[in-house]
Amino acid sequence: LSDQKPGSVAVKPISVKVSSYSFSARQRIDLPKKYQAAFDQCWRQMRDNYYDGNLNHRNWDNIRRKYSEMARDAVDNRAFAEVVNMMLGELNGSHLGFYTSGRRFPRPSSTSRPTTWREATAHLGVRFDPSYRGPGLKIKDVIYNSPADKKRSQLLPGEIILSIDGQSVDPDMDLTQVLNGPLDRDIILRVRNAKGEDRTVTIRPISYSTARRLLYEQWIRDNQALVKKLSDGKLGYVHIQGMNMPSFYRFERELYAVAAGKDGLIIDVRENGGGFTTDHLLTVLTQPVHAITVPRGGGPGYPHDRKVYATWTKPIIVLCNQNSFSNAEIFSHAIKTLKRGKLVGVTTAGGVISTGGTRIMDIGFLRLPFRGWFVLETGQDMELNGAVPHFEIWPKPGDMPTGKDEQLAKAVEVLLQDVADWKSRPQPKLIKASERRRQPASPNR
Repeated sequence: LSDQKPGSVAVKPISVKVSSYSFSARQRIDLPKKYQAAFDQCWRQMRDNYYDGNLNHRNWDNIRRKYSEMARDAVDNRAFAEVVNMMLGELNGSHLGFYTSGRRFPRPSSTSRPTTWREATAHLGVRFDPSYRGPGLKIKDVIYNSPADKKRSQLLPGEIILSIDGQSVDPDMDLTQVLNGPLDRDIILRVRNAKGEDRTVTIRPISYSTARRLLYEQWIRDNQALVKKLSDGKLGYVHIQGMNMPSFYRFERELYAVAAGKDGLIIDVRENGGGFTTDHLLTVLTQPVHAITVPRGGGPGYPHDRKVYATWTKPIIVLCNQNSFSNAEIFSHAIKTLKRGKLVGVTTAGGVISTGGTRIMDIGFLRLPFRGWFVLETGQDMELNGAVPHFEIWPKPGDMPTGKDEQLAKAVEVLLQDVADWKSRPQPKLIKASERRRQPASPNR
């Protein structure tokens, strides 16, 4: 084969010539039979490999009969996937799904006319006050590190945007009329400040996806500021966005940037969709303490270059919620089982299975949960069994937009008490060799 095609190789004294031969073959497919075979393959894979051999006590033979005809009569791959996913839904389990390989609509051919830009709704980097009724749009806040936060195009909370690209605006209008277009353009704003003075601001907008990323960073900064305020600077705060290595490396860096010098650390895994890094995090948080080192003129500690990762041995609190999923739940269960700290928030999703997958013909990919996780203390499956917080607090509707976070406030309260208890624990007195009392010499010496 040469480039996955039949080929031949001609070897000459000073060169090698490789030739390949393209070919095509037409194939007639009986689509109902193909879908029937693919469905049976999905059904057998789950029967033979699903992590729970009881298949959650479902009659798998009856379920095959229930969906088989519907799968056979699917009109396309997408409809077939819907049928397989309904079959999988009978298991009432997590980490399940069937995803098609093809697309519902074909890609444009390479000969089609190229598109130089795509219309998008621009974001200015500000959020507006919903209670303000006009004229113009009143800025509630400016997103950190957005274009509106830059010196050359700075906007301030409380200022009013009177017009966008020359068109007057108010809270009742559809802003897509003035914001839709290419993102790589300048937008001209007429802005009125608190003194009633008008000015013109030229701003290069961002996309909504970029704004969401910036809002995430702002949310972290706001949480860190709130923890600092409520704890009088004694506690640190970190959020773990996902159980993946980039998030872990950020967590390790923040042990120095955010937690250094603090007495306790709040670790937030709310909205964390999972991954695989629980054991990396536990290596940081549960590293055995076997000795204390003291350099001349320094304080007690331990050399970080001797450790696998930067470590944290002081008290912690873990924040979790109903959107903490999979490996984020394993982490929450582990913290509770190991008694490393307390959980605050809402019981986690209850979706914990190790998953792999397999190809199904050329139609799609079947996720295949193959390994269960069980709590050490109770032996209970973590699937459909979320980690239950020591302090369960459901946020009220409207709390988040107003910046109210009762879960975070409770975490600060509990952690401050844990820190006080931790500080009151007995500590060994460090005795140098030169200070050690010498034993009397033996009379036989």
